[in-house]
Amino acid sequence: MSIDLQMPGYRVHEYRLIVPLPETMQQKVQALRTDLHQRHGVKEGWSLKPSLTLAKFFAYEKSEDKLVERLQQTVMGLHPQMIELKDFAAYPSHTLYIPMAGRGMFAEFFKEIKKLKWLMQVPQQDPQFFAEPHLVLAHGLKPLKFIGMWMELEHRQFTGRFKADALLLLRRSAPGSRYEVLRRMELLSRGAEVRQGVLFA
Repeated sequence: MSIDLQMPGYRVHEYRLIVPLPETMQQKVQALRTDLHQRHGVKEGWSLKPSLTLAKFFAYEKSEDKLVERLQQTVMGLHPQMIELKDFAAYPSHTLYIPMAGRGMFAEFFKEIKKLKWLMQVPQQDPQFFAEPHLVLAHGLKPLKFIGMWMELEHRQFTGRFKADALLLLRRSAPGSRYEVLRRMELLSRGAEVRQGVLFA
């Protein structure tokens, strides 16, 4: 993303809205990722801890306060969700992931968040919404590496359940830089905690 307008307020940031995983599950998934990549000779290229991405978008700096406020209001309408991650799936022939059962649980949320697209509009950068969020294990694979990894995972099992009671809004100012937590948004809680400058990587 090469947009970097220097006029006051027109600097562009990249944002990601995620469901964070509990620490124990993060460690479990990261260990699986690392083992899989090492044994198949594939370099890991991650800028995030394991998490479920609900949306990715760019926005102007001048819109950030209003965007965060509107997102906060929308998130407060969400009930805490019990999320189940189960087994493995793939996008042939480049991506392996752990799917989320009960994918429709965020359906109403997406209807509301899409109303905020006008705050997420910058040239040549359309917002992305992931109505079926999943946990990526490997991506950008070459066909032979994909086949090797998928043959290993296809018949394996994975289970994990956790209660999602908050979303994190992440921000970074340059491609390849580390995301920071801009806002933690509690589901059905007006006591949202602001954590600026905390790196999520």
